[in-house]
Amino acid sequence: MAIKHDLGLWPIPHLDDKDALWIDPASLVANNAWLERQGQPPITLLAPPQDWIGGLSRLFLGREVVLRSVAEILDMDEFGDELGDRPWSQPNEGRISGFRAARRTLSQLKHDLRGNTDHQSPRDSALASADPTSPAPLDSVLMLHGHLDGIIEEWMVAALDGKAFAASPYCIHCGNPSRGSTDSEEIVTIFDLRDHSCSEDIHFDERHHQEALGIVADALEQTHASNDFAGMLNIAFRDKKPPAILEISPLWCSGPYGFSAQELAMILKAIASSRIPPSASGQEGSRSIPCPDVSRAVTAMKVFKPGRWMIEHYAQRYIR
Repeated sequence: MAIKHDLGLWPIPHLDDKDALWIDPASLVANNAWLERQGQPPITLLAPPQDWIGGLSRLFLGREVVLRSVAEILDMDEFGDELGDRPWSQPNEGRISGFRAARRTLSQLKHDLRGNTDHQSPRDSALASADPTSPAPLDSVLMLHGHLDGIIEEWMVAALDGKAFAASPYCIHCGNPSRGSTDSEEIVTIFDLRDHSCSEDIHFDERHHQEALGIVADALEQTHASNDFAGMLNIAFRDKKPPAILEISPLWCSGPYGFSAQELAMILKAIASSRIPPSASGQEGSRSIPCPDVSRAVTAMKVFKPGRWMIEHYAQRYIR
């Protein structure tokens, strides 16, 4: 097996039908736009349904989670008691550089959606080619969700074939004396446990391993996830409160660290199987993928389709 590394500063020149791809959504959008300009078929990857989180019961979420279009948000007078005054807001279709997942008041959110977003990092500026101050398209969808307090640890759970099969911790929140999170907190990742300032004996609670697997297994059962369902889920463990599911990502853009060699091999296999080569996609120009989007369970895997905001933001990256 040969592994090739790319920095995302140039397009992928060639991808064989059997090649697997571990890539962030922004780079995928940029590559597909470049391929289209070359008259070549795009790279097609499967992903969990973008509204899967919104379909979970409050039991698994621990807070209110709603999906709203930009047009709906701009027409709002208030968030409502369930979301609170400063809910988290983030694009549901992927990451947009310059518009970070953050807690915002309604006036702040409207201000940012109209094009007055925060400053980009140098890397964001290099990898995004659209004007970062351009307004968000009215049909773009955001996920709004209430704030979770008292977070102690966060874990990743990998799901494959509709089942949770691996769990790994990735960060510890150091806030109040019980280690629950506050608005001003220190977060220690799995990478820097040997060099931290929180505590001399900080460590992950291994009891959370089975709990993380259990909450994801129950969520998949509640949503009747199909047997092709795969993804990486982030789980928050809280002080004296039940754990909550934070978000889900396709395995092909997740950070699968901290897993055993056997678990990682399964994740890599799932990443490889998520790609639909052009030869399996009908006419190359139309990309009519056979059946992942129709005649399947609601929670079957879908072809990843970026929203217009992502396309407008990243499609010109390789135009120069």
